[in-house]
This record gives sequence, C-alpha cells and structure tokens, in this order.
Amino acid sequence: MRRLTVPLVARPLRWLAVLAVAAAILVGSVVDVPGAVSSSTPWWDEIAHAVAYAAFASVLAYATVHWRDRPYRRAAVVVGVAVGYGALVELVQAPVPHRRFSPADAAVNAVGALLVTLWFVAERRVRYARASALAVALPATTLAVRGWL
Repeated sequence: MRRLTVPLVARPLRWLAVLAVAAAILVGSVVDVPGAVSSSTPWWDEIAHAVAYAAFASVLAYATVHWRDRPYRRAAVVVGVAVGYGALVELVQAPVPHRRFSPADAAVNAVGALLVTLWFVAERRVRYARASALAVALPATTLAVRGWL
C-alpha cells in the first residue's frame, strides 16, 4: 500500500500554528462580535465546538510528530492538552457577561479533540518529508501570483 507524503515544516512553525489555533479558539469563545449572525442550523454550536477542537488537536498532533516513536504517550498528551484547553476556555467564559460556562460544551470540545485519534490510526500510512522545497517554492509562487514571473 502506498504511503501518503505530508510536508513537514520546521518545528517552530508547527508550534506557531498551535498557538494561532488556540488564540483563535480563545478569541472566538470570549469576544462578543457585535452584529454577528448566529446560525439557525440545528446543532450549529456543537458542530462549531467539535470542529474547532478537532482542528486544535490536529495541529497539536502535527506539532508533536517528532514524538512519533511513542504513539500512545503522544496521543495521550495531544488529547489531554486539547481536552484540558477546552475545559479551561469554558471556565474562562464563566465570568464573561455575554458568555456562560457549559459542561455540555466542554464535553463536545472533548469529543472534537478525540477525533484526532482517527489521524493517529491513519498516520501509520504517512511519510513526513521535510518541506525545504516549500520554502523555495513560496517566494516563487508569490512572484508568479503578482505577475512578475
């Protein structure tokens, strides 16, 4: 069976992605956006929570790829951090006037974080390749988009 090749960017960039997703979740969870339209779709809030924490756990899994030789420890750390962050964000919402603490939301956050286990199973068929070629391609792509190449 063929292996899927996934580009592996530098470790600091992987951790920067973790911080960016964590910040986006925190801001989206505590900042009230005036005029924001809430969806009338049933289960919208739960879907948004699950997707956000699945994304957070996924970038954590990508950031910790160097622990691939310890899959169970890595999975426990990734899921534990994502679930813990979800619970912490729910606690941060408690004193915020337009938000509320919700154990149900914390549970949905945990379910979303647990979705990363599907990646850990599939990752056995993944080969990570250093993305040094990507660093060379990005400036050329930028120039091409601007019409300079």
